Amino acid sequence: MGEVYRARDTRLGREVALKRLVDRALDDEVAHRRILREARAAAALSHPGIAAVFDVLDTPDGLFIVMEYVPGDTLRTQVGQRAPSVAAALEIGAQLARALAHAHEKGVVHRDLKPANVHITPTGQAKILDFGIAKSILEAQEAHPEKDDLATAAGMVVGSPGYMAPEQITGRPTDGRTDVYALGVLLFELLAGRRPFAGQDLFTTAAAALNDPTPRLSDVAPQVPRSVSDLVEHAMARAPEDRFQSATAFATALEQASHALGDAETHLVDYAGLRRSGRIRKRTIATTTLLLIAVGVLVVWTKVKSHPVEPRLPVVGVTPFQNVTGDKNNDPLVAGLTDAVMKRLGSVRSLRVLPLDEVREAVTASKRREAVARTLGASFVIEGSLRRAGNAIDVDVSLTSDDGLWRPVGRYSGDVGRLFELHKTVTDAVALALQRQGVIAANTTLEVPPPTTNPDAFADYAQARVFLERPDVTGSLDHAIEVLERAIKRDGNFALAYAALGEAFWEKWRVTNDAKWTTKAQAANLEALRIDSAQPEVRMALAVMYEGRGEAAKAVAELRQVLLMEPRNDGAHRMLSRIAVGESRWDEAIAEARTAVALRPTYWRNHSQLGDALFRAGQFEAAVTAFRRLLELQPDSARGYQRLGNSLQALGRHDEALQNYEKAAQIGATWATYSNMGTLYYWRGDNTRAVTAYESAIALAPNEPELYANLGDALLKLGHRDRAMQNYRRAIDEVSKRLAVAANDAVNVALLALYCAKLGDHGRALELIERATRLGPKDGDVLFVRAIVHALAGDRKAACDDTANALANGKGAEEIKRADELKTLKGCGAYEGIASK
Repeated sequence: MGEVYRARDTRLGREVALKRLVDRALDDEVAHRRILREARAAAALSHPGIAAVFDVLDTPDGLFIVMEYVPGDTLRTQVGQRAPSVAAALEIGAQLARALAHAHEKGVVHRDLKPANVHITPTGQAKILDFGIAKSILEAQEAHPEKDDLATAAGMVVGSPGYMAPEQITGRPTDGRTDVYALGVLLFELLAGRRPFAGQDLFTTAAAALNDPTPRLSDVAPQVPRSVSDLVEHAMARAPEDRFQSATAFATALEQASHALGDAETHLVDYAGLRRSGRIRKRTIATTTLLLIAVGVLVVWTKVKSHPVEPRLPVVGVTPFQNVTGDKNNDPLVAGLTDAVMKRLGSVRSLRVLPLDEVREAVTASKRREAVARTLGASFVIEGSLRRAGNAIDVDVSLTSDDGLWRPVGRYSGDVGRLFELHKTVTDAVALALQRQGVIAANTTLEVPPPTTNPDAFADYAQARVFLERPDVTGSLDHAIEVLERAIKRDGNFALAYAALGEAFWEKWRVTNDAKWTTKAQAANLEALRIDSAQPEVRMALAVMYEGRGEAAKAVAELRQVLLMEPRNDGAHRMLSRIAVGESRWDEAIAEARTAVALRPTYWRNHSQLGDALFRAGQFEAAVTAFRRLLELQPDSARGYQRLGNSLQALGRHDEALQNYEKAAQIGATWATYSNMGTLYYWRGDNTRAVTAYESAIALAPNEPELYANLGDALLKLGHRDRAMQNYRRAIDEVSKRLAVAANDAVNVALLALYCAKLGDHGRALELIERATRLGPKDGDVLFVRAIVHALAGDRKAACDDTANALANGKGAEEIKRADELKTLKGCGAYEGIASK
């Protein structure tokens, strides 16, 4: 249909794929209008599994479609003579099904899905390309009779031989189930090395698809389990009504199959060898897999031994430099200097330079300057100030150690036109001072090139950092995005600007809950990674984004890269612990948190993560110990008192818990503090105070779904049924926004099930809780919600079994005992054993 060029968008400074449609058929006015309409329909799609269409240009030189440039190879090119393992194929299939489901929800069906139209990016993301012949179902349905010429002509065959569904071949109406069929064929080909129906031309291929018996995948590819073969066969049913009725249903089935497969092999299968032997011996595969795992463990152990955990590590923080002139026009100079000192010092592999947000938080929390290093668990913090008179700049720099001693480094002068030289002078002086303190080796050099050779681009970047520091100020994020895009236009290879743009887009999602910003964040972060993959902060930004999107495996992969570059990065271990908590891998979560503590034993946040991991694992006494240690390090930590109170509440020590909540409130309560207080009041039957506490929490965190559900429970107790139902509906709205970004978050899926059950929609609640259980089969919170959902649906036996499972998987007995919905479980041994205590 056209020619495709790799091009640069000079306005936004990004690489794109530019397609010029050259098919002579488009000379026809109706065909021209149809393809223009359908391309614009594709431009409305926004999903990480779909190559974005940025613009559609109707010019005298023809139609041009401006699309996202997707690195990597097509699935056709990648596979060639090798197939992905069953586990990898299921992962690809589930990604594609989720992308198709998004398109179908927007009223767009692809109709030409095939390996050549799927790209696999270097990060493993499957992306569907070319919705160029897709039709907008909704527009076609809404078309007026006089405009029916814009619909695909009746009886017209559109698609690629071998992948077309029977209704497509015969010119009958198509819908989302047509794409389900094509995805089934694609999976068959991935795993078997050939398509199910093949002919020498369109006619013979179509005849085979319409008349020949559909081959069973497991007969052609014996390595494929029968359960997976059944899924593919179901997707390829000849009649649309006999297939999966939606791409969402197909995606769910593929994810279930992937989970059932467990830790199946992920290597590629040689088709030629498969054809020779006729089958693959599973014992050989299992043995090979175990050997590979053993080798991997040995490699990791070797790396750990080469970087032993030390009780005292060279850790430094750079506090945001001060603008002593007070002129806000100089703020970008200050931000740029702070950033440059951090980046240049960060090149010393034996030194751990802390993230700026951690340092800024410590500066805000500490009442005295000398307490900042102690709060951070750092050996030294670097402080500085900048003053400007015309083009002349003076910078004062000093060090403060964790014992409170202040040491001047010196004053350094420069001018606005030679900023990069001043950055180097200041950082070299700081490095020399750290050498004299024995923090880094003598004669350490900082041969680090500036992040950009364009001073104007760096000035834009520095200005954007000022605005990124204040996302709470209206308009600051929008301005940061505008300035960063200008910086990228000045220098298209400015990796840090792309990373900052990704940060800004991600923060926009946090503020707005609009999922489109997550797609933009991914694009910016991946571009930063492409330009400079050796930047740990770029990898960390990607990890944060992937974690937020529920793509845990990708987040872990990025964190492993960070640890290869910075083996002592306790923040990476903290995040690994958090991810393991989300997947109910309690031992791993606790081990990662303990590693973070060992690397930086005086940093309160590491103890906080350890406490959280212990709490979620049901080890409440140990969690109390961790949070008490946190409070020794941070005596004025509202979060510390809140989490300590939470652990005491789980142990049934309610009076002690309330005392800690009240201390947290005196310091500066968070929404979690008020929420915990509300739950304690609710348990005590003081529902009026519970309502007040929950409303206070909502005022601080209006996007937290659990707060609305808890408020609904308290209102229901007070007889305010209409207001309670209203809050349950709001809870559904808020948790649905989260699931739009991270669809496979087990806890949020379970919460959605719970809120539906509270509204009386038991059918949907039961369907959702089954999905949540598949996603988190050992998550005590999920199993607890499952018990409540079954209890509300009247299935007491299932609720009883769920209660026992929740208790066995770390859910606290106190919360189970206090759940009103479970008080109907008389005769249930698991529940009565708790309730009688």
